[in-house]
This record gives sequence, C-alpha cells and structure tokens, in this order.
Amino acid sequence: MNVGITMRIPSNDIRNEATPIIKSVITWVSILMLFLVKIEGFAPGIPWRHHQTQNKVIGPWTTTTTTTTLYNSAPAPFSEGERNDVSTIVNNTTDIKSTSATQSVSRTTRQTFPSTKSVQRHYRSFPWNYQGEHFDINYRVEGPTNGPPILLIHGFGANLNHFRYQFPVLTEAGYRVHALDLLGFGASPKPGHVQYSMELYVQLVTDFIQSRRNKSQPRSSFRRRNIPPSWIVAGNSIGGLICLGVAAQLPDTVRGVILFNCSGGMTGFRYSDVPMWARPILWFFQKILLGPHVGSSFFSRFKTRANIESILRHQGVYRNQTNVDDELLDILLRPAEDDGAETVFLKTFAGDPGPTPEEILPNLQCPVLAVWGGDDPWTPVDSGMHPGTKFSDYCQDFELHTIPNCGHCPHDEAPDVVNFLILSWMKNLDSRQRTAR
Repeated sequence: MNVGITMRIPSNDIRNEATPIIKSVITWVSILMLFLVKIEGFAPGIPWRHHQTQNKVIGPWTTTTTTTTLYNSAPAPFSEGERNDVSTIVNNTTDIKSTSATQSVSRTTRQTFPSTKSVQRHYRSFPWNYQGEHFDINYRVEGPTNGPPILLIHGFGANLNHFRYQFPVLTEAGYRVHALDLLGFGASPKPGHVQYSMELYVQLVTDFIQSRRNKSQPRSSFRRRNIPPSWIVAGNSIGGLICLGVAAQLPDTVRGVILFNCSGGMTGFRYSDVPMWARPILWFFQKILLGPHVGSSFFSRFKTRANIESILRHQGVYRNQTNVDDELLDILLRPAEDDGAETVFLKTFAGDPGPTPEEILPNLQCPVLAVWGGDDPWTPVDSGMHPGTKFSDYCQDFELHTIPNCGHCPHDEAPDVVNFLILSWMKNLDSRQRTAR
C-alpha cells in the first residue's frame, strides 16, 4: 500500500528534476513556432493589377517603394518649400552625413520627438455594448476638434501608448488623433469569458468611429448631404489587419488605411499556413502549452521584464534599439500585470486567426499605405505566407515603403521616417480627393 502511494505521488526531488524539462519543452516549442512564422512561401497572386517598384530617397533614408494605383502616379513627396514649412513637425535631417537608416534614426529620434512623459495626455472612456455586455474602453484623443480624424490601432500585447511618437507630430500637423486600447489590452477591461476575435475587434473599432462621427452629425444626414469619407485608420501588426476589416465595413467613412507591418492573422495560427509535418507541433502548442495548466507557466515566464527586453533586442523585433527604453518596457509590461491579462494572452494565441489580408483587400474602396520594417522576423515583408510585397495584387490603390534595418514596429523604432512618410501620403491623399470632387 505504501509502495503504491509512493509511486503515485512523486517526491520533491523528482518534481524538481522535471521542472527544467518542462521549461525546456516550453522554450523549444516557442522557438519552433517562431520558426513557423518565418517559413518562406507566398499567397497566390492575382495578376490583374500593375505594380511598380522603385527606390525613393527621403532625407538621409532610402526606402523601397511599391506603388499600385488607379491614378497611375505615385504620391509625390513634399516640395522643398513645403518641407521647410513642416520642419517643426518632421525634422529634416539632411545635415546628417550618414545614409544609414540605423544611425540617422538613432541620432534624430530623441531630438525630434518629445518623450511621452512630457506630452499632456487626455484619457477617456468609451462605453461599448457588445452582445448584451457593457465595457468601458480606454481611449485617447488629441488635436484640434475640427482637424481631419485619424485612428491608431495597436498590435498584440501593446496598447495606445505604443504610438508615443505619432501623437505629438500628427496633432501639430493639425490632425484630430484618436487611439484606443483594444478590449483585453492596455487599460481596457480584460474579461476572461469573451471570445477574442477579428470579428469582435472590427465591431469595437467600427462602433467607436460611428460614435465619434455621430457626435457631430447623425449618420442619415451624412448620406443625405453626400459628405465624403473623412477617417484615416492606421494600425500595427494585428492592428493593421483590424483596420483593413474596418475599412471594408465602413466604405462611406474611411478614406484611407495605413499599415505598419500588417499581420496575416489574429496571432492564432492557421493549419493551412504551416506544412503537414509542422501541424502536430501547432496542435501541441495550441492545445497543451496554451491550455489552462501549462499556459499559466508559459505566460508567467513570457511577461518578465528581462524576457520582453530580450525579445525586443535580440530576436530582431527592434533592429535599431535606441528606443528600447524603460518607457517602452513599462508600456508593454504594466498591463500584463492586470487580472485577466493571462487569459486574454492565451485565448488570443489559441483562437481563430480570422480572415487574411488577401481576403479583405479586394473589398476596399480606399487607398492603402503600407510602411514595413524590412527586417521583421515575425511578419516579413517579402516572405512567409502573407508578404506585404504581394498585397498590391489584391488592392486597387496600394503603396508600400520598406525601411531597411528595421523590425516589427517601424512607427516606434524609426518614427522620424514613418511620420514623414505618413504625413506626405496624407497630404497627397487630401490633394487627390479635393481634385476628385
């Protein structure tokens, strides 16, 4: 009897020996899943759109540009005079001799953009009702009340403060800048019973935009007066994918989409996106490692400050590490300590990836700008199952800028380059739409 009990209840020594094995399994499977993200391949192209690739020099940076447009012309950069006019918004760094994107970004970022600690923030709560439940969604809005509206959507594991370098620049340029914490992230609620999906987030952002629009004028009067779409939506990673879904849902409201390294799905992996030999690994990852028991240990190890910093610095997420600072680590780590954060993390990873960008893009009626870090290990621009270089095959009006030596979050890693590109694109978009009227 005693022998049976001893056999069924391992001793402390045995359990202590098993712990490193479990940790090792978690680590190696995580590495395998990152490898699966990088498997080279491509989505089937639809060769009914002409696209042209060229190099464009903007200040000291050379970006690779792919343009597909019904207007048969690439958006022009600011003229010298116009560029001088906005020099207080986007720093013209032509005095820097180096042509290296890494060096120029590291030397100009802190001079050009103030730390978010010195920027006055105004956080508000958006009351959102979804499937009979009420959630207070955290959001921020800055800029002139009559300025053209733009909405920024963060990626997985981030929050609205990840756009710390866009708020001061876009508001100074005259835009009414909005950003919100998606349900489950940032300072927004993190309910454990919700099914986190593309459908949920598109509905959230759609409802938010309509609530802001209806504050100034009812939707019916918009249609009656034939007022053109006014909103620009911009997002990083899964935030970009959500923006595509919103633009498809609101063609009468969204006039442009900006993508920063758009993801191919809502973090959850598709079995169709991995080879046959890797599908058992994917099943093991989703059902076992992300289950309620092992998943808790996985998340507790993942969310440490040292681990997050190591991922940002050593796995290529930020190729230029100037902006991997204490402020960024606080932005990413503090919400992870909230009750429910672990459940959101695990349910999103193991959830439905939703539609692909290639499935949504043909439904868009507005121009799309994509700014891509050229050395992103997670959503590579020219390889993997959903490369950004193929998006132009599916979109009527598409422009792609690839920033060399830049990772998954170009808006935060190379904000001076990104802000100039998006301001130039929006200026050109304004001009084109005025002409079309």
